[in-house]
Amino acid sequence: MNTHELGQMLTPTNLVSEVQEFRAAVANPARSADEIRRAFGLIVNHAGHLNPHSPGFESAGVALKEAVCMWHDCQTTLRSH
Repeated sequence: MNTHELGQMLTPTNLVSEVQEFRAAVANPARSADEIRRAFGLIVNHAGHLNPHSPGFESAGVALKEAVCMWHDCQTTLRSH
């Protein structure tokens, strides 16, 4: 699969949904740090393949910002334990 095909499969709505799932994963104490790290990596990877001309691209950007903030907070929490 090339980058163009990936960009057509991923939509801003998909990314927003991934971030919502990431929020639930971060809040779940049963999730390991590795699972959370992998989930965040996928979000960042997928965000880089979105088409900036797609409807909802701005909403995906807001969701990505939220994911970065959750990741930062999660890292701070993991370091303090």
